[in-house]
Amino acid sequence: MAAPARVAAGVRRAQVFPPANRGISPLAHPPPYRGPVTLAMSTAANLLRMLAAGELSSTELLEHHLELVRARNPAVNAVVALDETRARAAARRADDAHARGESLGPLHGLPMTVKDVFETAGLVTTAGSADLAAHVPATDAEAVARLRAAGAVIFGKTNVPPYAGDLETASEPYGLTRNPWDPTRTPGGSSGGSAAALAAGLTPLELGSDIAGSIRLPSHFCGVYGHLPTFGAVPTRGHIPGAPGSLATSPLGVVGPMGLSPGDLALTLSVLVGRDLACVPGGALPPAGDCRLKGLRIAVWLDNPIVRTSREVKDVLRGLVDQLSDLGAMIDRRPRPPRPFYEAYETYFDLLLGVMSSDFPEPTFRRLTRIATAARPDDDRPVVRLARAVAQPFRQWRAAEERRARIAAAWESLFDDIDLVLTPVAPTTARPHQTDVPPLARELVIDGRPTPYFGQVVWATLASSARLPATVVPVGASGEGLPIGAQLIGPRWSDLTLLTLADRITATTGSLRLPTR
Repeated sequence: MAAPARVAAGVRRAQVFPPANRGISPLAHPPPYRGPVTLAMSTAANLLRMLAAGELSSTELLEHHLELVRARNPAVNAVVALDETRARAAARRADDAHARGESLGPLHGLPMTVKDVFETAGLVTTAGSADLAAHVPATDAEAVARLRAAGAVIFGKTNVPPYAGDLETASEPYGLTRNPWDPTRTPGGSSGGSAAALAAGLTPLELGSDIAGSIRLPSHFCGVYGHLPTFGAVPTRGHIPGAPGSLATSPLGVVGPMGLSPGDLALTLSVLVGRDLACVPGGALPPAGDCRLKGLRIAVWLDNPIVRTSREVKDVLRGLVDQLSDLGAMIDRRPRPPRPFYEAYETYFDLLLGVMSSDFPEPTFRRLTRIATAARPDDDRPVVRLARAVAQPFRQWRAAEERRARIAAAWESLFDDIDLVLTPVAPTTARPHQTDVPPLARELVIDGRPTPYFGQVVWATLASSARLPATVVPVGASGEGLPIGAQLIGPRWSDLTLLTLADRITATTGSLRLPTR
C-alpha cells in the first residue's frame, strides 16, 4: 500500500515468472498438482538429516525443488522469482564443505525460499509493488543474512500483496496466488505466497513476516505451521515496508518462520534470534519449560463479541480441546482477555494504520486527510474511520501506544494462573478470492451471514497488541476438506515452549495430509 521512490531501471534482474494470470479468474487455471511425491513435503529437519548423512547432496535437493517449482508453480503462482545460478553455486559450496567434514551451520545445504518483502542481495525484491519491479538490493535483510550464514541455500522469493498491505495475495508484478487446497480460495495474506509454496511442496522452509496476522492467517488457510515470535526477538532491518535500504525498523512488525513441522520452526528461530539483540533476555530465547500435556493449564477462547466463529472452525477446535482434556490438560473457559476484545482490536488498528500511512502514496494520503478533516464528528463510515486513523497526529498515535502497552502489561497477570491460551486463528477457513473488490468493499460471510471483512484479524490482534509469541498448528479440516488451525498464545519469551507444545499437539491430532502428499 506504500509507494517508495522508484528504483532506477537497468539493474540486473533474476529469473522471474511472468504475471500470466493477471486479470484471469482462478477457475481458468489448472487444479493443484497431485502427482507423485518424492522428497516434497519432507520436513526441513528430515532433509537436513539426510544431507548430513550423505544420503543426498545439496545440489540434488536444490534441483529437485527447482523441478517441483517448474511442475507445480503454474497452478498456484506462489514462487515468483528464482536465483538459480547463485543457488547452484551455494549448493556446490555446501557439498564441498560436507566432503571436507566441515559444517556451515544448522541449515547446512538446505534449499529454501523467502517472502518477497525481504531485501535479497542481487535478487529482485518488489514487495508486491510495480514501483519496485526493478529493485535489486545490494545487501541482504538481516534475517536473510542470518539464514545464509547458517548454511541455507536461498533459491527464490514468494508472492505478496503490494507492500504486504492486504489479507489476500495478488501482487502488481506477478498476479494472483492460489491456495493449493482449492485454487478458487485465497491463501491469505500477506505471507500468502509463503504458505502456498509450503503447502504445494515447492519449498521446505519459509521466512515470513507478521504485523496483524500475516504469518498466522496464511498458515491456517494453507494447513502449515507458522510462528509469530516475541516482539523484538528477530531483527527486521531490510524488510519492505519501510522504504528500500531503511535502517529504521517497524514499531509493530515481526519476522518469523513458516514450515512443515514445529521442529522446523524451532530450528529456524534459533538461527534468526540474535545474541546481539539486547532486548532478548540473556541474548537467547529461554529453553522450553515443562511441556507435558497432563496438568497443562489451558484457557480456551472460541468466541468474541466482534466477529462470530464459524460452526466448522469451532467444531474442530472443540474436538481438539476434548482430546487435550482426555490427556490430562486442565481446560478453563472462564478466563477472558485481561482487557476487552474491542480495546485490543481497535487500539491495534489505530496503531497499524498510523504506521502504514507513512508508506501510502502521497496523493492517497492527502485525499484521506481531506476526508478526515471534512467529516462530521458522528460520521462512522469505514472510509472515514480509515481516514482518521491514517491522518492521525503523532500525539494521538502515542496515546494509542500507551493503551497498547497497558494491554500488554495486563496480560502478564493472566499467565499467573494459566500456561497457554488456545484460540481460533481466523473465524473461517480459506475464503474465495476477492482481489477484484477494493478491501473496504469486501465482505466476510460466516455461516451464511455477512460480517465486517477486517473482523477476521481479531484473533491475531490479541497476540500482536500484547507483543506475545503465537504459534499456528494445523489440527483438522472442514467438511469441504479445507485446513483449520489453532492459535497457541504464551507469555513473552515462551517461544520454544509454544513450539514444543505444538509438537505435542501434532502428535495427538496427527499431521494434516497436505494436498500434494
